[in-house]
Amino acid sequence: MVVFGATGNVGYGAATAFLEAGAKVLAPTRGEDGAGRLREAFAERDLSPVVGDVSDPDGAVSLRDALVAHGPIDHVFASLGPWWQGGFLAGQPPQAWQRVRSMMLDGHVHAASTLLPLLAQRPASTYTIVTGMGAHHTVPDTSLLFVACGAVLSLGKWMRQECAEGPVRANELLIGCRIEKEPRPGVVPSAVMGRAAVALVESDTRGKVVHYDGPDAFALPG
Repeated sequence: MVVFGATGNVGYGAATAFLEAGAKVLAPTRGEDGAGRLREAFAERDLSPVVGDVSDPDGAVSLRDALVAHGPIDHVFASLGPWWQGGFLAGQPPQAWQRVRSMMLDGHVHAASTLLPLLAQRPASTYTIVTGMGAHHTVPDTSLLFVACGAVLSLGKWMRQECAEGPVRANELLIGCRIEKEPRPGVVPSAVMGRAAVALVESDTRGKVVHYDGPDAFALPG
């Protein structure tokens, strides 16, 4: 089981829940700092950090090879990209768009194009692309995030179409609520959200956009 973004709120919840379900989790991270945080957070659990960067094609290929060294891959849970709220589109420096695009859109594109062929070799494999409300609501000052997230929605749609038949079941998990690692009023704890990720992967759902607006509102398509 490959879980991208395990140092973040959504990925952390998914990794926790998959571990509780008995999966061996491989957690890609950009550098050794992230690997250290993962080892500390998941000490004595069956989670292996794998250093690699999917924001460029060569990095994605290197990461793929490092993942395969751990054994066959059956499932990918792709929670990629940071929050960005840096102001109006007009006047943004080129490096701002390059950063948002590389961490959000490019990461998703290279991860999917590199790992889907591996999944196609495994029966009953899944690829779950995680999205949020960044492309659905025009939150002030999120111009670049909105554009990148919109492209990620298009990628998810295309993936679902390409995987309409065959061994890989591709779905989108659309997060519509605030997820944080520690419980507090107004948020859903990461581990609670993670149970929905496990339920989706273990189901026979294919080619769907599955909404997660909290545990009481979550239901898989019939």
